[in-house]
Amino acid sequence: MTSPADRGDREADAGGPDALRRRIADDAARRVVAGSDARRAVFRAARHVAHGWVPDDQLPTTDEVRDGATRRLDPARAVAHVVGDRFDRIGALVGLLATVRQNPAIHPEGDALEHALQVFDLVHAERPFDEELLTAALAHEVGRAIDRDDVVAAGLDALGDLVTPRTRWFIESLGVAAAYRDRTLGHRARQRLEAHPDFEDVLLLAEADRNGRIRGYAAPTLDEAMAILRALDQEDGSEAVGDEEDAGRTP
Repeated sequence: MTSPADRGDREADAGGPDALRRRIADDAARRVVAGSDARRAVFRAARHVAHGWVPDDQLPTTDEVRDGATRRLDPARAVAHVVGDRFDRIGALVGLLATVRQNPAIHPEGDALEHALQVFDLVHAERPFDEELLTAALAHEVGRAIDRDDVVAAGLDALGDLVTPRTRWFIESLGVAAAYRDRTLGHRARQRLEAHPDFEDVLLLAEADRNGRIRGYAAPTLDEAMAILRALDQEDGSEAVGDEEDAGRTP
């Protein structure tokens, strides 16, 4: 009567608790790289590796899992293996943010993926039908998983033509909008930003970026956020087809 599940397959084939912990951490890291959040990945990996319940003291911490994911990761090629549409590829890039730990004094909400999801949700509450702005809200920190010294450029390079020029502008201009909000932006730069047609929207994004730092916030999952973006894109496509059909009718 050994169980649960033959004591984790005899503690990972006689390697003992440390070997089991390492196997769970490795499996969880693989799941994080694929887009899962670290905490959920640990429990799913434990069930997969041990085929049953694992004591808490034998589970890897989320920090161990994120470190493992970072070691496995080549962020610049993160979407090369993804089969699907552009939203699947954007989602794969955003999912990498689960590996990025943040300063809890500034970001008490948790990892960078949690921050991105909170920003997305706050913007969605105000602009539920603006796919380009919502995409910027979700993907604005992608570069943080690639090059923390140049987050914006790294993120835009990774996103490439997966996003529209308007979405790129939102991501590029977020820092300027934050400086405008904090009253640290120069006079001419303020005038240029105020003259832009998306001025109000980029200020909304900056405000969401500042406020999306709440511990325990009930943010949507990455899958739910991607489903919203995909649905908006399909609606836009249907409207475009309808407009073309109307234009093609003879009066």
